[in-house]
Amino acid sequence: MVLTTDLTLTRSEMIKKLTKEHSSFFPSQPIFVETGSGVSTLGMAEVGREYNAKVYSCDRNPEKIDELIARTQGKLDNVEILIGHSVDLLEEIVKKQGEIHFAHLDSGGSAMLTFREFMTIQDYLKPGACILIDNAALPQETKVLTEVRKGKILVPYLLASSHWEVQAHPQAGGSMVSATLHEEGKFAEFDYEYPEYVDDWRNYFAANL
Repeated sequence: MVLTTDLTLTRSEMIKKLTKEHSSFFPSQPIFVETGSGVSTLGMAEVGREYNAKVYSCDRNPEKIDELIARTQGKLDNVEILIGHSVDLLEEIVKKQGEIHFAHLDSGGSAMLTFREFMTIQDYLKPGACILIDNAALPQETKVLTEVRKGKILVPYLLASSHWEVQAHPQAGGSMVSATLHEEGKFAEFDYEYPEYVDDWRNYFAANL
């Protein structure tokens, strides 16, 4: 099932909205992760305090992190900010924590990097977990706020799964897509990726056999 909303929210507001919606699934100390530190890290810190979460934010630019910490003046004290390649850092986090309950994916502009980040944490996301992808949109979406390259691979992957319920937020953040993991597989549109596919097997056999 794919839903589209017209909510005009910042990245931090989307983080707050989604964690509130999924809070009934959180354990006593949930694990929240973010790739790509920035203004949104303030939202991660806020929901971390609200839900007693262990919060990680990953970024590869130490100069950016120094500036972020200086400008936020202690507001990120409950966030463990890790500097390095996001995939390597996520591997360390899941090895240490064993599961993740909310993830905000907003690192570099590479669709493959975003997909690799998701694949690193996929097996550690439990039913009820939610991910939020910035600079992403449904494949047919045209009214977007920024170039949506980060979700070019991951969004179709999620749409093809029967366990992920995908929701588009084209007017939020830099155009965003969220997805919720369900235990029962019934949420995807199974023909979504190939709406015009025709199995032309007769001509294929004639040409190849």
